[in-house]
Amino acid sequence: MEAVSSKNKETEVEKIKRKVDKMYENYGIAVDGMGDGELTTVYRYYFDNKDELEADYEKSKKNAGKFDEDDII
Repeated sequence: MEAVSSKNKETEVEKIKRKVDKMYENYGIAVDGMGDGELTTVYRYYFDNKDELEADYEKSKKNAGKFDEDDII
């Protein structure tokens, strides 16, 4: 039973990481050059504040497509 809950938790963590990464990309910040260590605090914050992640992600979508490859940090 413990392995199942651990697997579900990993899946939830991966979903949060993907959403945070996408949110950063929406603001023109490339995360592919960043390691998990650089974003660990952000991931942990949003893991504990999932409602805020959803709200911030929705806000970030307004910026999606406003940056081209040359503008991405």
